[in-house]
Amino acid sequence: MLKPNSFLVIIGTDDTRPTKERNPGSQASLQVMDVNPFYVRHHVHQSGNFELFFGERKDSESIDFETPVNGTSITYSVESNRLIVRSDLAGAEPVYYRNVNTTILLSNRLDNLIEQGDLPDWEGIHCYLTFGYTLGASTFFENIQQTLPNQKLEIDTQLLEISKEVSDVTSRVANSETLASNGRTFAKLLSDTMLTYRPMALMMSAGWDSRTLLAPRKSPITVAYTHGDISSRECTIAKKVSGTLRTDHYFKDVKGMVIDTDLLDEMLELHGHCLWPIWHLSSRLISEKFSLPIASGVIGARLGGHNGFSSVGTRLQKTFNSLHLINPRIASKEKIINDLKKHLTTPKNFWFTSDKGNKIFGEIATSTTQRIHETLDNYLKETDDFSFAIEKFNYDHASRQYMMKQPGMAKSFQGYYSPLSHPELLKLVYNIPFKQRVQNRLTKAVIAELNSDLLEFPMAATLAKAKRPIFIQELSRILRIIFENIFFKLKKNRPNLGWFNYEHLYSGDFFETTIHSLRSDIWSKERMLKTIASNKKRGIEAGPTTDMICKVKTIDYYLSINDKFT
Repeated sequence: MLKPNSFLVIIGTDDTRPTKERNPGSQASLQVMDVNPFYVRHHVHQSGNFELFFGERKDSESIDFETPVNGTSITYSVESNRLIVRSDLAGAEPVYYRNVNTTILLSNRLDNLIEQGDLPDWEGIHCYLTFGYTLGASTFFENIQQTLPNQKLEIDTQLLEISKEVSDVTSRVANSETLASNGRTFAKLLSDTMLTYRPMALMMSAGWDSRTLLAPRKSPITVAYTHGDISSRECTIAKKVSGTLRTDHYFKDVKGMVIDTDLLDEMLELHGHCLWPIWHLSSRLISEKFSLPIASGVIGARLGGHNGFSSVGTRLQKTFNSLHLINPRIASKEKIINDLKKHLTTPKNFWFTSDKGNKIFGEIATSTTQRIHETLDNYLKETDDFSFAIEKFNYDHASRQYMMKQPGMAKSFQGYYSPLSHPELLKLVYNIPFKQRVQNRLTKAVIAELNSDLLEFPMAATLAKAKRPIFIQELSRILRIIFENIFFKLKKNRPNLGWFNYEHLYSGDFFETTIHSLRSDIWSKERMLKTIASNKKRGIEAGPTTDMICKVKTIDYYLSINDKFT
């Protein structure tokens, strides 16, 4: 039985449907299950040919399957015996596929492809538990792969052969324009792109990316929505920003949103993972209350340089390595890469694993780390621009596999729009030097060009107005951190400066019931309960703890499916 809102493409002899339902001339067939047209669009012809697109909501009657925008397409031709999969530049909607004996299977859900005898890819699982992603085309299982960003798979449906190539061969061109000029160019392209969308609800923070989407004077954003701790400084600033534009703004406090084990199980069934439960709840609420798709600035990190080397490592490493942009002799390329590799090191054990789990991960920690470092080295070999290589490594992993799952929570409801990941915008960003984008310099220029009023308010992480020089903002950030640390030591509580406040979950039974729901013997329920019980005293916030438990629950789900066959 297929999972809801999913499809399965069968190439070869594994089509188990009744003979009368099959096309006699077709070597590939398409099955769908309860697909939401705001997420999956498909058409099957009498000839047996079919086209399918999944990803960003598409409101037009026709779709360009040859050049997918913010999603992935599959086209099949009986005449040419060719099935082609094309992923876009962001690659946030992967196709999972397996090629075994006389059959090739493809799906948008990994759990549709798991079969008896499949072996877990423990290195992939190790990497996921540490960083939130698997490397390259790997998944949680050894014989199942996923498509990469900007990739084209061409499958010969007679020979059952898969060839792989780059989908969009547009080369990266060095950009020599000034920051101001690039800001104007991006602002114009963003404004034009926004006008191609229908009404949407903006998932809004007080940050740079939300302000970027709000900046165009003509916009399809009809309502702003903010979830989290609504007593926080972030929410207060967000209200002031949206108020500048007289935009309707709806707030939902996370404390009033039911986050429990049943919700995680629901998400696993609908999405195949249970990351970002608050985004799932918010997407459903927006769908019910406003009947609108959501939009977010999640991928705006590329515009703001958040995926670069200056955003990786300890706070001291980030600060020191940023000096490379002033003088490479202060912080060398070699030092930066070495620091990144130290960060990209997997642990030998976790606080949530049993003796069996510790044995598994302890034995592969070195090989997993080596595999990560080799992958990074391959990115570094592909370009002379080491800063872009590091960004691209982070784009293709943490950004697309982890962060982009946030807007994807709306795929079961009214769908999502992703303006900032439009291919033309991404191509422009990729060509602009990292030095112009780091610390949101380009983002600031874009907002200043479109609506400078949005720079009159500080970011939640700083105390100075966004229009102030970077140095002043960073100094105010340091002062804020000092204040937070002093406040915590005196009051043993966090001040209302952040909105990622899940502390109420410590006083409920969410963690306990979720831990007891786990089935695999690689987890230690006793260790998990003991650690979480002491987290609050040790100043470990509930937000990151919740995120980790959701990763554990996701892996447990897949291991449990695999165990059903044994």
